[in-house]
Amino acid sequence: MRFSDQFKIKRSRSETWFDPVLSVDTLLFIDPFLIYSQEEGFFRGSHREIICFFNRLFKLIAQARGNESSLLYKKAVMSLVFPERQELCLGYTEAGTKGSGSGQELASVVAAAIWEAIQAGMVEITHFEEIAILREGIGADRISDITAGLLLSRFAKYTERICRRHRIPTKIFRYDHGAYDLKRDRWQPLGLRLPINPHSQKPILLVPESYLKPLPTINPADFWDYCYDNENETIRNEFNYDVVRHVRKRAIIALARRHPELIQKYVKHEERLRPRPYNLKRDEKGLVRWYDASKQYVGNHPVTGTMSSVDGFVSLVSRFIDEFRHFIEENSGWRLLWNDNQTSRSEHAAQLLFLGIIKHYCQANDIDVSPESNIGRGPVDFKLSRGYQYRALLELKLAHNTKFWRGLRKQLPTYMKAEKISKGFFIVVAYSDSDIKRISSIRRAVRESTKKLDREIAVVIVDARNNKPSASKL
Repeated sequence: MRFSDQFKIKRSRSETWFDPVLSVDTLLFIDPFLIYSQEEGFFRGSHREIICFFNRLFKLIAQARGNESSLLYKKAVMSLVFPERQELCLGYTEAGTKGSGSGQELASVVAAAIWEAIQAGMVEITHFEEIAILREGIGADRISDITAGLLLSRFAKYTERICRRHRIPTKIFRYDHGAYDLKRDRWQPLGLRLPINPHSQKPILLVPESYLKPLPTINPADFWDYCYDNENETIRNEFNYDVVRHVRKRAIIALARRHPELIQKYVKHEERLRPRPYNLKRDEKGLVRWYDASKQYVGNHPVTGTMSSVDGFVSLVSRFIDEFRHFIEENSGWRLLWNDNQTSRSEHAAQLLFLGIIKHYCQANDIDVSPESNIGRGPVDFKLSRGYQYRALLELKLAHNTKFWRGLRKQLPTYMKAEKISKGFFIVVAYSDSDIKRISSIRRAVRESTKKLDREIAVVIVDARNNKPSASKL
């Protein structure tokens, strides 16, 4: 359920806050560069606040000379411990909307990256995302967590104002890491008034749509692209090989450490451009539109049934899956899996759309769906259950995901056996004619795997081609 649905809000066109799904994290992140370029309202002065924090830590780590045993270095690491920001309902998670956050391990990685920057000759930074170019392990989710942590009170005030406007109930939550006191070099607690997420009983933080992207504006891959386009001779001389567009991050880090001046050139280049947030209306990655489209379809095509036996439960789940197939093949659902430039979307986009259909049907029939947001990242994509007796496992994969089909026995069948679940479903999404040709080999691989493990797995083919005739049947 979206935030607006939960609190019965009719949004006006003037409202530009992101409307999150409260039980499933959206794979978008807060981009500090977007905040820097659009400081408005509660967020005026945000960039300076962030940079003052990091430049202070630069000084502590420089004074410690990178010595991890130094009290100054340890103080810097402790300051870099950011509790997870599950209140945002954004990013990667392990279950529900609770992510791994930015703990002690990440703090050590960021501190090490700052020391790398100092060794490279940098005495201060203009955008803290620069350090992600100098060290592995600092991704979009970590940068988003840090930004939200440093600007926590600003996001809280922004959320509280929206709640007052729509008369949404709130309560005060205590945050031990509420605001950083530069004079005392320590975190100060804050009490923040926020709405409650009914799915987690945790607070909710809302974010302006204009601050969200799948990747930060400043990131290692784009840094390399900039150097490829503008500093090709430097790279060629430095690495003594033909320069290619895509390389491993190790090569990017090596270049950045040897030539920190290139980072500054790259940052200045980005500052001259106008950064753009993720286009939620076009939704090229299929990260947001899946929810409303699937909700509307399920509302127009209700499915209910009795579950007096395991067979009845399995039959009902089969009907849910068949409705997904029908939605994609016969109700133009396939359009949500293709971009305007006729390129197909990712497996994650297909899994989200499938989740939308399955989740809404399960809610109507009192069936639990878990994990809801660990899509494609755990041992199995979806587990449907009603108590312990009625359980089924579902895996949705693209037909052209050859890596998965080659390692089939490591996934669903093995997990079924470990969980003592007898029924599973493989939902195979085909994007092209060549995908269709793979179907027979996929069916054979499933039969061979399930026969060895003595499990029953049904294979459901979903034709999501964008060039097929109507009413196509496989």
